[in-house]
Amino acid sequence: MKAPVSILVPGTLVSDKTLAAALSISRSHLWGNLVKNGKLNPVKLSPRTTRFRTDEAIALIAAA
Repeated sequence: MKAPVSILVPGTLVSDKTLAAALSISRSHLWGNLVKNGKLNPVKLSPRTTRFRTDEAIALIAAA
């Protein structure tokens, strides 16, 4: 089941899995298209932990 966009609380960080579910896209599409093209900027918290700013995702949705 896909997560609704309403799970994107402004000013928070979310995982790629959560963000992909909120945008109804695959994780590979998230990394391959949105991150690679500079539309979303990942935040590296540790070597194996990356999160995304919900504010950027909300702005991306609003621009669409």
